[in-house]
Amino acid sequence: MTSDHSGPASRGRLRRVALPAFALAVIARIVWIFAGEHNSNFVDLRVYYEAAQRVAEGGLYDFALIEYTPQQPLPFTYPPFAALFFFPLRFLPFPAVAVLWFVLTVGLMFLTVRMCLAILAAARGEPSRLGDTSLDHTLLWTGAVLWIDPVRTNLDYGQINVVIMTIGVWAAYLLARTASDPSLALRPARVDGAAGALVGFVAGIKLTPAVGGLFLLARGRVWAAAFSAAAFGATVAVSYAFLPTETRRYFTELIGETGPIGAPDKPDNQALRGVISRFVGHDVGNGPAWIAAVAVAAAVLFAAWWVVRRGDVLIALVLVQFLGLLVSPISWIHHWVWLVPLLIWVVHGPLGRWGGAGFGAPGAAYTPHSTVVAVVLAVIGYIGVHIADKGFRALGVQSGPVWAFCLAQGAIAAAALAGLILAHRRELRAVV
Repeated sequence: MTSDHSGPASRGRLRRVALPAFALAVIARIVWIFAGEHNSNFVDLRVYYEAAQRVAEGGLYDFALIEYTPQQPLPFTYPPFAALFFFPLRFLPFPAVAVLWFVLTVGLMFLTVRMCLAILAAARGEPSRLGDTSLDHTLLWTGAVLWIDPVRTNLDYGQINVVIMTIGVWAAYLLARTASDPSLALRPARVDGAAGALVGFVAGIKLTPAVGGLFLLARGRVWAAAFSAAAFGATVAVSYAFLPTETRRYFTELIGETGPIGAPDKPDNQALRGVISRFVGHDVGNGPAWIAAVAVAAAVLFAAWWVVRRGDVLIALVLVQFLGLLVSPISWIHHWVWLVPLLIWVVHGPLGRWGGAGFGAPGAAYTPHSTVVAVVLAVIGYIGVHIADKGFRALGVQSGPVWAFCLAQGAIAAAALAGLILAHRRELRAVV
């Protein structure tokens, strides 16, 4: 019989640890910003800030930030709607923008963790309002994930990926609430409209989240997917109304270009194109090797999705997002913030050690393999691509299969997830 660790004493100890641990993680992040010479550059946020200025002045796609990155100038590469989204930043001095962006990123990370826990609670038939989730678990998770490489780099660069992930998880949370508690949910048509609007809106800011439409289709929410397409179209229309020249230029000339943002075989690129290019020693482009890798990845992730297709929406969302990250030409490590929902699912989902009601209760199909995968993901997250690459450079190694494998951390995470699901498909089918 499994012991119950969810008593008052255990909850009391957790409560005493949670808030100080979260506060320590945030304070350490602030110290990190001021401790390093370049830690307060926020280079991507400076690009967003300059784009906000260019909305009124023009030349949105004609500038590149070089002051902090002379070897790799950083242009604005997002759709014009993103510049409109960033427009309010122009009314604040950059130091204030940097502080607010840090607070926003941490706050949204907290919200994302809480929504992920609520989605998993809904899958278990438990109360799934945000207030029903454990505040202590949310604080501990938020403090812990601030230091994994994808989130760490988002904070270092002032990147937008945490914002994008939060909106995607929000759409999934709406669907989860509808399925688990119809008496509390909005009418299905309104839920589909809201979820689709969120996905389409965020795709207007950055094209890659459009893969969220595939997630909606995978959940059988055809109308939601249609709403997402309509919402994305609306972002293009708004862009054309305010920035007609830039909108035409982006969607006819600039869309899909990867050259201005860096070589695809850089260690930071965790997409399949980058992974394979590092193994073979040159950029494979969109050739046969890349096509074969995409076909294999799609087949494996589809097989994993087929096992859990009737389960919680969180794992379906993660599988679809991982597919999008792998097949995209460029998926920098800071795009892989979806490692956070994955970690939460592995630990608190049906296969997880803490996947049941109450702290310490195992999931319905708990397997020790989930603990192994959680450890692997944590090691990948905390070491990260940058630290691993620096370690190899110190050893004089910048090529070879071992180097390429160790820097394929996104693909390793996706393979570990798919392997865990497929290895325990019978248990999962019995509980979902």
